[in-house]
Amino acid sequence: MFIMNDKQIECFLETGKHLSFTKAAQNLYLPQPAVSRYISALEEELGVELFVRENSRNISLSEAGTVYFNFFQRTHAELHNIRKILSGTISVLRLGYNIGWNMSSFLPDVVESCRKANPDFKISFECLGFRDLIQALDDNHLDAIITTDDYVEGKTDYVRRRFTSIPRIVVYSEHLPGFENIKSAADFRDHTFYMIDDPKVGALCQDIELLFRPHNFVPRFTAVPNINSVFAAIENGLGVAVLDGWYQGIRHPGMHSLELNENLAISLAWHRNTIHPMIDVLYENIKKHYAL
Repeated sequence: MFIMNDKQIECFLETGKHLSFTKAAQNLYLPQPAVSRYISALEEELGVELFVRENSRNISLSEAGTVYFNFFQRTHAELHNIRKILSGTISVLRLGYNIGWNMSSFLPDVVESCRKANPDFKISFECLGFRDLIQALDDNHLDAIITTDDYVEGKTDYVRRRFTSIPRIVVYSEHLPGFENIKSAADFRDHTFYMIDDPKVGALCQDIELLFRPHNFVPRFTAVPNINSVFAAIENGLGVAVLDGWYQGIRHPGMHSLELNENLAISLAWHRNTIHPMIDVLYENIKKHYAL
């Protein structure tokens, strides 16, 4: 008889996510032997080995394990959402967006419109870097995110609804040597370009190189851990950065910007298996705002 239970699936998903029994046990607050027993019982019921165990420390998902991991990840999230809906605990929409963005040009008005349209509408916000936003969405810690399109490009398990675009700009400060002589993008030739170090940094550097190719130079890049470090470098005259027009730091005293001839597409995105009635309410009101 098939007696699979939630705890077995939870242990399998957590172990598959981190490829570590130890890490899974820590995150689930269970003894490691208990995690191993749950997974062994699940393997016995399914009739397959879910992991390739080289030794106690090095494991990987088997071919069957990968198939089951993707399946259980979808169905477990759907079940979690359905339970929340039926229990009435899904009232708060957890929305994430990029740390450092100032959304006051539209988001307060959108939230007010949502509340007028649906008195039960409740929302919370979390600001993270793009990489962490994607991870939080995958881990079901957020229901939806506002993001630049490039970070969700190719993610077929996401729903993506584009609603606006924002300008790309070069940001610099009055402490940058020769700042008073900057008239065009070509004038940044001798300055260091600061970037956030994340998995997409290589692609972003290539993208920026293309932007400056018409100006006959290749930018010199330096990667730093986070956006605060980027602004610290800019504010102290160490260099410049290619950012977007939503960053609140660009409006600080002594900061300047130069628009480039390119915009970034912005979307509301969420997992296809996320069931939250307020996502549609939010998107419809964002769309109405930008249609005005």
